[in-house]
Amino acid sequence: MRIASHIQKPGFLTADQRDQFFKRHLQGAFVRIAAIVLIWSFLLNFYLFHIIDTISFIGISISGGAVIFFNFPFLLGLKKIIRRKTYEAYNLLINIVEILGDTFIIYFLGGIKGMYLIGIYAGLIAYVGVVAPVRYPYIIATLCSVFFGIMAFLEHSRVIPHMNNQWGYTYTTTEVVLIVLILSATLYVLAFNSSYTSSLLRKARKKLSDQNQNLENSYEEINQTADELNLKNIRLKESMDNLHQAQSQLVESEKMAALGGLVAGVAHEINTPVGVGVTAASFLQDKINALIDIQTRKGASKDEINQFLKTASEASLMIYKNLNRAAELVKNFKQVAVDQFSEASRTFNLKEYIDGVLLSMHYQYKRSGHSIQVNCPDDFVIDSYPGVFSQITTNLVMNSLIHGFEGMARGEIVFDISADNGHLDFHYRDNGKGMSEETVKRIFEPFYTTKRGQGGSGLGMHIVYNIVTQTLGGTIKCASTAGSGVSFDIRIPLKKGDR
Repeated sequence: MRIASHIQKPGFLTADQRDQFFKRHLQGAFVRIAAIVLIWSFLLNFYLFHIIDTISFIGISISGGAVIFFNFPFLLGLKKIIRRKTYEAYNLLINIVEILGDTFIIYFLGGIKGMYLIGIYAGLIAYVGVVAPVRYPYIIATLCSVFFGIMAFLEHSRVIPHMNNQWGYTYTTTEVVLIVLILSATLYVLAFNSSYTSSLLRKARKKLSDQNQNLENSYEEINQTADELNLKNIRLKESMDNLHQAQSQLVESEKMAALGGLVAGVAHEINTPVGVGVTAASFLQDKINALIDIQTRKGASKDEINQFLKTASEASLMIYKNLNRAAELVKNFKQVAVDQFSEASRTFNLKEYIDGVLLSMHYQYKRSGHSIQVNCPDDFVIDSYPGVFSQITTNLVMNSLIHGFEGMARGEIVFDISADNGHLDFHYRDNGKGMSEETVKRIFEPFYTTKRGQGGSGLGMHIVYNIVTQTLGGTIKCASTAGSGVSFDIRIPLKKGDR
């Protein structure tokens, strides 16, 4: 039957477990060999200085050599084991051989009087406590006590000779029993300490493993956040591309004279949330790099990971809110459908031009009962931008029709246009329902409208303001009270460059 068929079955070791156990025993073999070689080197000096006799040194050398020799067949045999119970029995056999070898070393160094060498047993118990299950130190302590007790009673009953008789042997049976009991108790105390320490180490390893798992989860969350940020950045780029496209469409469709001012205003509005988003993303990246650096150098603590997750959550929320704000601004901008200006200046008759604009708009108010009157000299010729005056006239009239005359049967609009001291005075008024004080204050703000959701773009009067102040270099003032209509006073220099 092939070994592979048993790997995943209950009671059998997996390939990974076999490799892990083999590496553990290989490490143990090196530790045993190194310890025996070290002890033998010290005892060689003792022998050379006649501290121990020849028989003791030969016995120690044979015992230590046997333990070293048996490591090799044990390791080879370990590779053949696939059953868990067989492995546990085999592991116990290896420990028994090692304890037996250690007991022989203690015997040849003095027998029962060599109980000061309990450190040999203690080292084995400590090592087993680190690498084996928590019950193993007690098993090893029991075996050590049993082997030492057997050796002590065999020596006491003269079944085996005393070693290093120059020390003398004066122990009674009671004393031998007490020595064995004291040694056993000491070994059990060591086993308890080793088992307890091993338990703490396992808990620490488990805690570290949990922290590593949490860290991996954090990495996954960070990667997910980074992916979301990348996706939002892509969407933001698409929104910016759409914004540019919308701007181009506005230039082509609306002929807006104040395009530069409008774009600058929108760009300023978008720049704030985008700037905050970029700053938050950069801050989050710095925190990610800092966490990676901490993990690389010493391993991140739970508090550091929790602090990072809190910071990452706050930064992500900030980025999300600001990107949503920018997206909303872009959405509003895409809805803009107003006239744009892109023509050169020329000389034209202002009265005739305004009449022509009103004529083109006649269909929008001819059935409403509203009237429009233009008071302007018939020969008023100026050198300016006709499209600009078309935009001003159109937006003012449409503002009255949509807002001022809402619910009214007969509205009146009056244009009073005249020249005064090198300036063009352009006065517009209607007898509509007027505006509140708050609306008057905000009338020229971009995207401000009282018809939100009813077709109002909120850009009409903002465009007029930009045209007058930026393109023509003039001023515009609005006056109105609720129920008393509205008036706009525009003053424009007739000569270019005058302000």
